[in-house]
Amino acid sequence: MRTYDCRRALGWLVLLAPLFAHAQAHPDAATAATWVGVDTADGRPSSVRLALQPASDTAQIVFGEPRNCRLDARLSHQGDGQLQYDLVGANGGRWCNRLYPGRVQLQVGEGQATLQVRSDAAASEVSLWASGQVPAAARLPAALAGRWATQVQGAANLPVNLQLTLAGSEPGDLGSSLAYASPRNCRVPLRLEGRTTEGAWYSVRPGNGGAACDRLVGRWIVVQTLDDTPRLRIEPAIGECAPGCVLQRVTP
Repeated sequence: MRTYDCRRALGWLVLLAPLFAHAQAHPDAATAATWVGVDTADGRPSSVRLALQPASDTAQIVFGEPRNCRLDARLSHQGDGQLQYDLVGANGGRWCNRLYPGRVQLQVGEGQATLQVRSDAAASEVSLWASGQVPAAARLPAALAGRWATQVQGAANLPVNLQLTLAGSEPGDLGSSLAYASPRNCRVPLRLEGRTTEGAWYSVRPGNGGAACDRLVGRWIVVQTLDDTPRLRIEPAIGECAPGCVLQRVTP
């Protein structure tokens, strides 16, 4: 009977050993899965998002405009609130190519973290917040979320309706868009890059085509409330919404 009990106990230890090893390798199980931050590039806010994937010991870093690139990393060490990764891939882009190959270090605090990415050619350091804990000063104000409309001057000085949809609130959030009505008939998706005293900055991503929308790609849509009035402007300017178009709330 004793021999049987010993064998059974050893059997359980063999089965549980991988779980113990995993627990030791991942002592910070409460670490947030998504971290959000804002860097500055060319004098404008540029989003940075870090997505941790503990099940595969990997992570992904996405840089917003104008860098607009992604780095892939694999966990190499973890302990004392610090995670270290080796970069294992980049999807292109001058900024990410300069950082790859390189090392990543994430120093985790309570709801905040510091992300460092270093290579022989470049270095980046940015403060991050756990997703859902981004302070109000860095988020899109709740009062600006939703659909807005304005008009711009089209060919022959005829008015063209413009609709702006603002979704998400944290740097790097997708889901927002800008659309022109007929005769332009085009739409571009927007990504929230960050917020400054000048307003919330959205980068323009390639859309469904059309000359009017294509000329927005590579520019920024800035939304700001002045004297309790939401306004939209385009940076760098293209002759529309300068100094700013007044936005009207679209009701369902």
